[in-house]
Amino acid sequence: MPHHRLTHLNHQDVRIDELTVHSYEMGLYLVEADFDGRKGFIVDEQNQPQHFHSVEQVKKSLSDCTVKQAWLVHKSAYDEMCGGPEKVDNTLKLALFV
Repeated sequence: MPHHRLTHLNHQDVRIDELTVHSYEMGLYLVEADFDGRKGFIVDEQNQPQHFHSVEQVKKSLSDCTVKQAWLVHKSAYDEMCGGPEKVDNTLKLALFV
Protein backbone atom coordinates (compact mmCIF):
# COMPACT_ATOMS: atom_id res chain seq x y z
CA MET A 1 0.00 0.00 0.00
CA PRO A 2 1.46 3.39 -0.93
CA HIS A 3 2.23 5.76 1.91
CA HIS A 4 3.93 9.10 2.49
CA ARG A 5 6.16 10.34 5.29
CA LEU A 6 5.41 13.72 6.81
CA THR A 7 9.10 14.62 6.63
CA HIS A 8 9.04 14.10 2.85
CA LEU A 9 5.86 16.11 2.25
CA ASN A 10 6.40 19.26 4.29
CA HIS A 11 8.65 21.17 1.87
CA GLN A 12 8.03 24.29 -0.21
CA ASP A 13 8.47 22.48 -3.54
CA VAL A 14 5.83 19.83 -2.69
CA ARG A 15 2.34 20.24 -4.16
CA ILE A 16 -0.32 17.90 -2.78
CA ASP A 17 -3.26 17.50 -5.16
CA GLU A 18 -5.73 16.34 -2.53
CA LEU A 19 -5.52 15.90 1.23
CA THR A 20 -8.18 13.90 3.09
CA VAL A 21 -8.33 14.15 6.88
CA HIS A 22 -10.21 11.13 8.24
CA SER A 23 -11.88 11.87 11.59
CA TYR A 24 -12.30 9.07 14.11
CA GLU A 25 -13.74 9.17 17.61
CA MET A 26 -11.87 10.62 20.58
CA GLY A 27 -10.01 13.24 18.57
CA LEU A 28 -8.00 10.90 16.35
CA TYR A 29 -7.26 11.92 12.78
CA LEU A 30 -5.45 10.01 10.02
CA VAL A 31 -4.41 11.83 6.86
CA GLU A 32 -4.39 10.58 3.28
CA ALA A 33 -2.43 12.52 0.66
CA ASP A 34 -2.58 12.38 -3.12
CA PHE A 35 0.96 13.41 -4.08
CA ASP A 36 2.99 12.70 -7.19
CA GLY A 37 0.28 10.45 -8.60
CA ARG A 38 0.23 8.24 -5.49
CA LYS A 39 -2.55 8.26 -2.92
CA GLY A 40 -1.56 6.97 0.51
CA PHE A 41 -1.75 7.60 4.23
CA ILE A 42 0.87 9.64 6.04
CA VAL A 43 3.06 7.37 8.19
CA ASP A 44 5.70 7.93 10.86
CA GLU A 45 9.33 6.78 10.74
CA GLN A 46 8.27 3.22 11.72
CA ASN A 47 5.76 3.09 8.82
CA GLN A 48 2.85 3.23 11.25
CA PRO A 49 -0.07 5.58 10.54
CA GLN A 50 0.76 9.08 11.79
CA HIS A 51 -1.85 10.09 14.39
CA PHE A 52 -3.00 13.68 14.63
CA HIS A 53 -5.17 15.11 17.42
CA SER A 54 -6.77 18.03 15.57
CA VAL A 55 -7.23 19.50 12.12
CA GLU A 56 -5.10 22.42 13.30
CA GLN A 57 -2.24 20.02 14.06
CA VAL A 58 -2.52 18.65 10.50
CA LYS A 59 -2.37 22.19 9.09
CA LYS A 60 0.69 23.08 11.17
CA SER A 61 2.43 19.83 10.24
CA LEU A 62 2.01 20.58 6.52
CA SER A 63 2.50 24.35 6.66
CA ASP A 64 5.44 24.47 4.24
CA CYS A 65 3.92 22.53 1.32
CA THR A 66 1.11 23.55 -1.03
CA VAL A 67 -2.23 21.75 -0.73
CA LYS A 68 -4.58 22.27 -3.69
CA GLN A 69 -7.67 20.71 -2.12
CA ALA A 70 -8.41 19.40 1.39
CA TRP A 71 -11.34 17.54 2.91
CA LEU A 72 -12.46 16.50 6.37
CA VAL A 73 -14.29 13.15 6.26
CA HIS A 74 -16.28 11.57 9.09
CA LYS A 75 -18.44 8.44 9.05
CA SER A 76 -21.01 8.24 11.82
CA ALA A 77 -21.71 4.97 13.64
CA TYR A 78 -25.17 6.07 14.81
CA ASP A 79 -26.95 4.13 12.06
CA GLU A 80 -25.78 0.83 13.54
CA MET A 81 -28.47 0.62 16.22
CA CYS A 82 -30.53 -2.55 16.61
CA GLY A 83 -33.87 -2.44 14.88
CA GLY A 84 -32.92 0.61 12.85
CA PRO A 85 -33.33 0.95 9.12
CA GLU A 86 -30.81 -0.59 6.74
CA LYS A 87 -27.40 1.00 6.78
CA VAL A 88 -26.93 3.89 4.40
CA ASP A 89 -23.81 5.87 3.59
CA ASN A 90 -23.82 8.72 6.11
CA THR A 91 -20.35 10.04 5.33
CA LEU A 92 -19.90 13.72 6.08
CA LYS A 93 -17.36 15.40 3.78
CA LEU A 94 -16.44 19.04 4.36
CA ALA A 95 -14.03 21.22 2.43
CA LEU A 96 -11.08 22.50 4.47
CA PHE A 97 -9.22 25.68 3.76
CA VAL A 98 -5.50 25.27 4.36
